[in-house]
Amino acid sequence: MLDDLHVRDFYVPITDYPHIPASASICDAIQMMHNSLSEGHKYRTILVTDANQHLQGYLSLRDLTRAVGPKFLRKEAPDYKGHQPFQGISDDFTALSLIWQEGFTLKILEEARKPVSGVLTLIKNTVSLNDPFAKCAYLLLVEDVLILPVVEDNKVIGVVRLVDIFERFADTVCARKKLHAASGTEDER
Repeated sequence: MLDDLHVRDFYVPITDYPHIPASASICDAIQMMHNSLSEGHKYRTILVTDANQHLQGYLSLRDLTRAVGPKFLRKEAPDYKGHQPFQGISDDFTALSLIWQEGFTLKILEEARKPVSGVLTLIKNTVSLNDPFAKCAYLLLVEDVLILPVVEDNKVIGVVRLVDIFERFADTVCARKKLHAASGTEDER
């Protein structure tokens, strides 16, 4: 049952998780992500550490794709009212794609030389080995993040991923449905 699960039962150890220094280039991170996906791993994020191996944040597929895209399409920090302004957005997406196409490869290669420290997603919540499954699910959903670092003695020892939470949900939901189908009863909950 999900109620009996704790972080120690499903986290990914840090030694098994891809990570990169904050000074590394976006190109290096893209290569690492590409290799991870090519090898059939479920890792859709890369941890980013500082020179002292302290966790700074993570990079997702979206972060890396956005990092090499045109600046006028990037989200800026919210304004005082909480709006997420875009620069130069047009209702004519065909025209916008033509603007983006001009020198596309050169612009991507130029952006890919920049450090990952400028495009990472910051992490503000962590969990411990003894934290329950429900806390992880809650934090991942409420904070809208893909991973939670697992910390022990102020050191990151692993990661809880959204995909791991989803797999546990799916196992529980599908097992319950199969149980009711086999017994010929319908789940009224």
